[in-house]
Amino acid sequence: MKLGSYLVPRVLCLVAALLPLALRAQERRRELPASMRTAFGESAREPTKSTVQILCDGHSAAMGAIVRPDGYIVTKASELRGKIECQLSFESGKHEAKLVAQDNATDLAVLRINKRGLPAVQWATGEVPSVGSWLITPGLHREPITVGVVSVAVRRLPPNGALGIGLANDNAEITEVREGLAAAQAGLRVGDIIRRFAEEDIQGSEHLRKTICWHYPGDKVKIVIERNGRMQTVEATLSSLTEVRPRDERSEFQNALGGALSDRRTGFPLAIQHDSVLRPYDCGGPVVDLEGQVVGLNIARAGRVESYALPASTVRDVVDKMLRTELISAPATENAGKRAANKSQER
Repeated sequence: MKLGSYLVPRVLCLVAALLPLALRAQERRRELPASMRTAFGESAREPTKSTVQILCDGHSAAMGAIVRPDGYIVTKASELRGKIECQLSFESGKHEAKLVAQDNATDLAVLRINKRGLPAVQWATGEVPSVGSWLITPGLHREPITVGVVSVAVRRLPPNGALGIGLANDNAEITEVREGLAAAQAGLRVGDIIRRFAEEDIQGSEHLRKTICWHYPGDKVKIVIERNGRMQTVEATLSSLTEVRPRDERSEFQNALGGALSDRRTGFPLAIQHDSVLRPYDCGGPVVDLEGQVVGLNIARAGRVESYALPASTVRDVVDKMLRTELISAPATENAGKRAANKSQER
């Protein structure tokens, strides 16, 4: 029997089985009945006024939410690059934006445009939406970008840093060092026992695994190891868990049917998972419940029907912290600029 005659029918069966799922995702995005689109749009009517489209070098990069009337906007940090502009929902022009602050743990960034009197978003103050609750993602227009439902209760999503090692079952003794990854680059060897990782004493292999997982890829950490009965300290730049684990080609194929995923899609302190079909450039803006309350901010497309939103309380706290730093430093910078200008005029 020829290989082609064996594989082709099975590939066609797989596509036939998965295609309806992709079509249903597209239907929920674009083919909602007019009455439902109107109803969802009415729930998002007020939040739409506070929604912003972020463009980088002229291309759609993310959504955003106005957080202060004097031109401050929150969005997804990892999508920003090049020349940043903002388009508001109530006008056709674009405003050049300045990146003033960002937070790595939440992947949030604050931008500023030169415009006043903007409608700031009103964050919900109640509990996070429960599983099964409808969520609406507003855009710049009357109809929302997409709708979905909460599929998993709010939870932490680990950053998934990795060393690239195998460990003994009891004490944190290294049994394998993966070539080209963090441990190998730091000079760790089979037989080393990890006693301390990033200022935390290690109690065993499972403790070490959990500790590593809650650090970000790219983090530089100090590691105390025991080698041949002697202690020594090394520094490692963590790899990503995706570099360590083998690729799940079937899962990747299924996710690809729904379109591209966000580059940064894990490592959030709290996240609401919902099944709205977002594109990476749909993330960064508000997400709304049926009452029109802004219950969070979409932060990542992580799978075919797996999107994440940061709860409103998390966004509000992080933005407030970033703005306190910005607003304290801004007057000093402006005054320095005025003093420099006055000296120049005196000359």
